[in-house]
Amino acid sequence: MAGLTQAEVAAVAGISRSQVSRIERGRLPSVSYVTLTLVGAVVGLDLPLRAYPGSEPVRDVAQLALLSRFKTVLHPSVRSSDEVPLKVAGDRRAWDRVVTGRGWSIPVEAETRLRDVQALQRRVALKMRDDGVGRMILLVANTRHNRWVLRLHADAFAGAFPMPGREALAALKSGQCPAASAIVLL
Repeated sequence: MAGLTQAEVAAVAGISRSQVSRIERGRLPSVSYVTLTLVGAVVGLDLPLRAYPGSEPVRDVAQLALLSRFKTVLHPSVRSSDEVPLKVAGDRRAWDRVVTGRGWSIPVEAETRLRDVQALQRRVALKMRDDGVGRMILLVANTRHNRWVLRLHADAFAGAFPMPGREALAALKSGQCPAASAIVLL
């Protein structure tokens, strides 16, 4: 340790010699960042700390409620799985839900409040491309705000979601797979 004894490092860092020994050997189950920084400073090391974005935050209660309502309108033969990862190794993205019937499955993304339409379209298009799926359901909470956003951006959504939501929902209620991507208001 930079030519210092464990006792010297311990005295300067303000911890016990045995604690320094366990840190040095990797035998201490947990060590505070402050303690590691002090020990590092004594032996001439900088211990930088950087924070990186982690996974997406836990879905909110409203989104869980929307997905729950959606599950109740599906045909009894249709199964569903939540947080289904994309089929890309190492990719941390997941579909909010995938519904599966006899010989078919379709991913579902749930949105409780539409905000950035372009970002939503890019995110969904990239997930579809990367997961190799040809259709999906965009499940949107049936609120005044969301209806207004969908009306305002109807042309932008038309190409990516050509099937009317009511038809897609009718197909799912009867146990069938929607023929194309659709926006379902629920």
